[in-house]
Amino acid sequence: MNWKLPSIFLLLSVFSLFPFGGEAQEFFRFRIGTSGVELTKRDSFFNGLVTRDLLEELDSIYKKNRSTYEFIYSKEENKLKLFIHCSLDFYSIVDGKLIKEYRYMNRGYTCGPNVFFRDEAYHILGGQGFWLHHVDLMKFDSLLGSWELIQAKNQPLDYFPRGSFHTKKGITSIFGEYNNLRIPRKEKEPHGYFLDWEQKTWYPIRFETKEINLSEIVNANTSYLYETEDYALLVSNSDIPSIGWKLWVLIEKETGKLFLLEGVNNFYIADSFYHEIIGNSIYYNSSNVLNPSEGKEEVLDLEEIRKKSKEIGYINYLKESPSKTDLLPLYLFILLSLLLLGIGIWIFMKRRTTEDPSTSQQELQESPVQDEAFEELLQRLLPHHGEKLTTESFDTILGIDQITNFDSKRIKRSRLIKAINAYYTEKKGEPLITRIKNPEDKRYIYYKLKP
Repeated sequence: MNWKLPSIFLLLSVFSLFPFGGEAQEFFRFRIGTSGVELTKRDSFFNGLVTRDLLEELDSIYKKNRSTYEFIYSKEENKLKLFIHCSLDFYSIVDGKLIKEYRYMNRGYTCGPNVFFRDEAYHILGGQGFWLHHVDLMKFDSLLGSWELIQAKNQPLDYFPRGSFHTKKGITSIFGEYNNLRIPRKEKEPHGYFLDWEQKTWYPIRFETKEINLSEIVNANTSYLYETEDYALLVSNSDIPSIGWKLWVLIEKETGKLFLLEGVNNFYIADSFYHEIIGNSIYYNSSNVLNPSEGKEEVLDLEEIRKKSKEIGYINYLKESPSKTDLLPLYLFILLSLLLLGIGIWIFMKRRTTEDPSTSQQELQESPVQDEAFEELLQRLLPHHGEKLTTESFDTILGIDQITNFDSKRIKRSRLIKAINAYYTEKKGEPLITRIKNPEDKRYIYYKLKP
């Protein structure tokens, strides 16, 4: 019975995150950087699931390669997982202990990705690497202990967003930039993209706003996106008196509606060394960059922010995902096309088999060179009777070594061999040239001349 107690206590701790009345909250995230625990007096986060001892253990592991630790709790699995930014390291947290699931050592490809649980698997989307940005979608394979790349159509290359949020239909990635040092390429994205989850296809989006140019403000200033259960909060370190200096825009995830909160004059949420998100609430430290340890614990309720904000626009998803009924005409067209193609091939083959056999035989016996040319070729080949010639030597004797296209040379060689053997058989009663595979490497062929 004793071995069950830690698991029971962990389960009770997790359930304590949920409100006892109404529906259970489903969104849980916690991010903190290396040495962040040194700046707070708190002994734990996530209602005790993430302890100071656990964070200090992580600091000892990643002290030389400072990173962001992102904890994600899945209500479906009732499990707490940990992803280390700027690496591919992935852990389970069991009874307060780290259990590493990723089996390899890779870094530099995944700084700042979006980490999430969907379709019974953990995923990461996007990242900033040493040389380029990307929005690669990867799924964790728990059996192999590695990340598997998932192909997506129309994926924007060299792109990394300001942030992403999730809906039932897919993932919306907003603003951001393109960066590739190899080309080189560095430019801003004025709007963003939507990844249709069912189709695994990317589509463009457009921010339709009134009163303010959201794209211009976000791309000109340091900006961040914080996702909660029903909303995504976009904050920007702008200095615009007409909106209250700092830009705070709330995105209603399922509808795409945009709401502006006016009168905000601080950027503390972005300066915080940790972000704890439960449901629609964001817990953070209202510190500043110069004195992070002097801040105080704050909580931001996005439901209350929504009540105080005014609607200023919406996200326009420029291509709706077609439903299965919309695809029916396409399926019928493809089926009809294949049927017509099959009938056409059958008619062609039928006609071909009913042609005059003498004509077909004449075509088969056509040689690529005239009769007088055979004697010249034979005079070049006869000194090599009994020899095994490499393809290169044989091509030189045939006079086709100057042909640069590999396929053209191969076809020309085959036709010449066929014609020479037919001519020689007519004169001597047996073919002159035979092909022999190299016994040491059967990919290569020798050409042997009759002795």
